[in-house]
Amino acid sequence: MLGNYKRQDDCQFYFVGGGLGCLTGAAYLLRDCGFEGKDIHIIEALPVAGGSNDACGDPEHGWICRGERMFNKQTYENFWDIMSSIPSLTNPGNSVTDDMFEFSSTKPCKAKARLLDADGEIMDSSSYGLNKQELKLVLSLFKADENELDDLTIEDWFGVSPHFFKTPFWYIYEGTFAFQPWSSVIEFKRYLTRFFHLITRINTASGVTLTRNSQFESIITPLLKVLMDAGVDFVYNTVVTDMDFADGDGITVTGLHVVHGDKKDYIKLNENDKVIVTLGCMTDNATFGNAEKAAGIDDSYPMSANLWKNIAAKKPVLGNPDKFFAHPDKSKWITFNCTFHGNTFMDWMEKYTHNKTGEGLLTSFTGSPWHMELRIPLPPYFENQPEDYSFLWMCAFYTDEPGRFTGKPEYECTGLEILDEILMSLPMDDDTRQKCRDEVVAAIPVMLPYTNAHFLARSAGDRPDVVPEGSTNLGFTGQYCEIPEDCVFTEEYSVRAARMAVYKLLGMKRDVCPVKPIQYDVRIILAALVSYLK
Repeated sequence: MLGNYKRQDDCQFYFVGGGLGCLTGAAYLLRDCGFEGKDIHIIEALPVAGGSNDACGDPEHGWICRGERMFNKQTYENFWDIMSSIPSLTNPGNSVTDDMFEFSSTKPCKAKARLLDADGEIMDSSSYGLNKQELKLVLSLFKADENELDDLTIEDWFGVSPHFFKTPFWYIYEGTFAFQPWSSVIEFKRYLTRFFHLITRINTASGVTLTRNSQFESIITPLLKVLMDAGVDFVYNTVVTDMDFADGDGITVTGLHVVHGDKKDYIKLNENDKVIVTLGCMTDNATFGNAEKAAGIDDSYPMSANLWKNIAAKKPVLGNPDKFFAHPDKSKWITFNCTFHGNTFMDWMEKYTHNKTGEGLLTSFTGSPWHMELRIPLPPYFENQPEDYSFLWMCAFYTDEPGRFTGKPEYECTGLEILDEILMSLPMDDDTRQKCRDEVVAAIPVMLPYTNAHFLARSAGDRPDVVPEGSTNLGFTGQYCEIPEDCVFTEEYSVRAARMAVYKLLGMKRDVCPVKPIQYDVRIILAALVSYLK
């Protein structure tokens, strides 16, 4: 993993946040930039690294992932690049990239029950159901300049045809990527363009690249091993609350204000030192319920956004966090983690959907007031998951709406009540439902008040550049810096930002993998036309 030369200067590199962006940024320093681990410092507020790529649990207490994500072989250019340098922990001679490609080719996804109607019946998703007016609106969005779309929502663009939000096209994009009518139409345009090739198969989730186990085990753990073996300095349970800047119009960080427990401290930066900050965090303020307790909600201003707000107040070119973090009513979701000692639920789903467990991947309940999306991974999804245990993950985007069967907003529901909403939404017999309930080990709802904040309507300047103009030593990663043409809410976005920041701050004459112009491939254009016009 280490590069072929060592730097001769005294540069210390500080990363604020221990998520994927900062971890891969550190890996690029080791591989490409001649750094030794002792000169790299990762400051993390939690007691564990990995950011939103988290997972933990055991058979006794059940398993939990606050989030779950999918990957794309054609477009995650920088993610595949750095992960090809991270050795697999399970297959000697393989990289993490090799593992993911091999697993996804031998266990491909193809959903036969991508959408369910209000009665739980399987819908035909072979046609996207767009009428002529809606097709024209999609085409005009492809052609629109982003400068024309400042602060516009998807509803602003497509609202002239309310039917659009009842089409299989919308249900699939909503469930796969987590768009909502009030999401930014700029981000929707970017997804339509960046993942243009997926229109031919997104209705079955075919071609999705996945990890064999949870993202924490398959990606973060091997990445951490490389960094720790190299001697990278990890500082846990420590929050960076503010930064000092040198006088003048430029941007030079001179020190970091940190809090460790009840103790305040200060890290003074020397002339050659660099800082990369994770702007915002989608899992900040997460609250957890259990089988008998609702998750509740903590919608206070999150700590990652507080840091952003403090530095933006000193340097306005650093963006506007309030655009994203002042609206938890529009950015919150609940994810649901259910562990069963038994396979009754999975066996029933296999018979009903005609998909083997893990093969179907995604199922959206289009008639659910919560807009539930089931994701059933191939077991064992966790390395310590026995054969007679199964795991169900669900996310829901409209947590304030009363459930069809609970009659309560989702955020007020216990884990067992959320499970009941799922079971009652399926055409399952009462005996099978009861057996599913009897097999529950843990039913854990997780409220994430800011998990969709990156999709809120925005305008130019609300997100700062990866390395802002005038910066001598400050860069950004995460989902809230601006990378033209690329899509937030992806692992690629964090990795690309970190790589860009590392190279630019160090003056490296190296190229970052460009965004592939897939939308100009004639073969894909022809195939997409057929799919859109079905």
